[in-house]
Amino acid sequence: MRKPFQKLLLLLVIIFIALQFFQPVKNLGILSTGEDLFSLVYVDDSIKVLLETSCFDCHSNHTNYPWYGQIFPVSIFMNKHIVEGKAELNFTEWGSYADKDKISKLVDIYDEVEAGDMPLESYLKIHKDAALSEHEKEMILSWAEKEGLVLLNKKDK
Repeated sequence: MRKPFQKLLLLLVIIFIALQFFQPVKNLGILSTGEDLFSLVYVDDSIKVLLETSCFDCHSNHTNYPWYGQIFPVSIFMNKHIVEGKAELNFTEWGSYADKDKISKLVDIYDEVEAGDMPLESYLKIHKDAALSEHEKEMILSWAEKEGLVLLNKKDK
């Protein structure tokens, strides 16, 4: 009875090790492209730090991967969040969005942060420094609202 269990365990270990060689492509692009948010829009340093700490790992072309991000299946889970996050909003490609899309994304930022839906709970469990205090949330909300108004005024002219 013990021999089949040992064989099964060995097979599972071999499969686990083999899966480590099949990793998703890492999100390690350049942050500052000339089309990124910070190159195109003045953002106060305090807001910049908040966005970089709480948003950029999933919403830019560069993710800071923790050591465990190299381990299957964690790497697959992380990659899924990054791909989905960049599809919704990519700060590195801010300049490629039309003004109406930028306004829509700023509204989404406002709504998600106000509701407490961003950053994701699963992200915050590991990245405690990404949690936003009420004051920090208000700072981001104020920035998103002001930036949206700037774009609306530009659009009206």
